[in-house]
Formats: sequence, C-alpha cells, structure tokens
Amino acid sequence: MQGTYRDDRDAKVNEDVPVGPMIAPLHLSEIARGHFATIAGILEEQKRSSPHYAEHVGLLALRLEQIAMYQAVIEVEGCTFTTQSVLTTKDGSVSALKIMKRAHPAVAMLDAALRHAQSLLGDLMLNPSAALKIASGHKQEAGDFDDF
Repeated sequence: MQGTYRDDRDAKVNEDVPVGPMIAPLHLSEIARGHFATIAGILEEQKRSSPHYAEHVGLLALRLEQIAMYQAVIEVEGCTFTTQSVLTTKDGSVSALKIMKRAHPAVAMLDAALRHAQSLLGDLMLNPSAALKIASGHKQEAGDFDDF
C-alpha cells in the first residue's frame, strides 16, 4: 500500500512571484489609473506588490471607476424610470394606458460592479477580514471563556 504524499504539494503559495512595482495597463483611463496607483501604493506599503498582479489591480481600478459612473447616473436620473404602453382594441382605438415604474438599468449595473469590486478586494486581500489575517503580531488576548 502506498500513501498519497506528493512533492508538488509542499510548494509554498506565491513563492515564485517576484516582488516589484506594478505598471498600469494601457487600456485604463486617467481616473482608473488614479485608482490603480492608489491600490498599487497600498500593496507596495504591505510589501505585496508584484508585476504579476497588475492586470488584476487594473480590473479592480476599472470597476471602481464604473461604480463612480453608475452612482453619478443614478444621482442625476434617479433609481427608477417610467414607461407607458398603450393597449388598443381591434379597431385601433385606445382602450387603456398602462404606466409602469421600473428600476433604472444603472442600478443593476452598479450592483454587479459593487459585488465584483468586493470580490476583487478579497482576492487581493485588501478588505478588513484579510487585513486581520495578514497583520503581523495580531493575536487575541486570552479570555475567561477560552476553556469552553
């Protein structure tokens, strides 16, 4: 009988990822480049910046720009819009006017962008729960109920 040990499972995660400055992807707008620089600066301060993460950070910067755009549209146009449809009879006369309130399409796009940005922040370990995981020397103090 043979065990399931394999040498490739001993490799450390991100062991081969070079640390260094990130260059913003060319397709980013000026606003997105500003977000990119901010995020790249945070990662550099944490000594986790790598050129390998540039596209991922670029995607997050793009999503942050889109969030601001969608919020601006919603502030100007509102969360809903009104549609009207006319119901006619067979002879062509108007029988009823149907008015419906619908959610603005920017609301759904904002929701998707927010969810995606939150996911990307988690992937890059830039959210509060990830910060607690990578904080150096952060240990909870012993409590009275630790024995339970």
